Amino acid sequence: MADPLRPEILTLSPSTVDTWHRCRREFRSSQLLGIPPSDEGPSPDQGLFVHDLLRHLHRQGSCRDAGHVEDVLVAHGVATSDVIRGYVDRHARRCPAEADDSRHELERARFHRRPAPMFMATGRIDAVWIRDGLLDARDYKTGRYESDRVADDPRARLQAWLLAPAAARRGLRLRVSYECLAAEMVDDPQPFEPDRDELDQIEEELRAVVEAIWREEEFAGVADAPVCGSCRYRSICPESAAPARPVWPVLEEHLSEGLAASQ
Repeated sequence: MADPLRPEILTLSPSTVDTWHRCRREFRSSQLLGIPPSDEGPSPDQGLFVHDLLRHLHRQGSCRDAGHVEDVLVAHGVATSDVIRGYVDRHARRCPAEADDSRHELERARFHRRPAPMFMATGRIDAVWIRDGLLDARDYKTGRYESDRVADDPRARLQAWLLAPAAARRGLRLRVSYECLAAEMVDDPQPFEPDRDELDQIEEELRAVVEAIWREEEFAGVADAPVCGSCRYRSICPESAAPARPVWPVLEEHLSEGLAASQ
């Protein structure tokens, strides 16, 4: 079933599913062709830093231990950053006070075989807490989040499907929550607690995505300015609604510079 563009077994992750729903052309460029981005996009650096900081906080101690928090902030060189302290404080207010067990940066994979097409789903869960008969999965969000329900986010639905076997083995209810840690976010969206029927529905949704990827021929762009404005391929996409100049090195410019220097 494989072709030059698609492998025999496609892999889905929260980010690839999100890209597929956002723009088919971006999906082809980034996920199938592996084209290096031609344009700059929103920087993930601060979000990745906060994720790593929270992981370190919990692996070495408690986010409620003021002395431990201070030591970690100093070790990471951010003791004077009110922005980073704000993220930690807002997380600490949401963090479970007691848990039977916990994991951070948890990698999960799950394979779907039948009905065809087959696919592999993978994902990383920021934090998982086992408490009160609940497998409580958390995803940290450091930017704005617009939806009121986690259940409406395809990324969270894939995460729920990945975690469902672990919850079932332990006889636990499954909950997927988003911790919206940006200062401007007042409330977190409603958590998602899928039942067996909803988990079966998610599996079918994922299978349908893979089937659609196999059937797709055009991979057309969305030509929508708000979407295109943050796309990392907007300058090379013929359907872009946000024209830009690529950040790739231009051969002609470098060649002329080299010739000028040699004369």
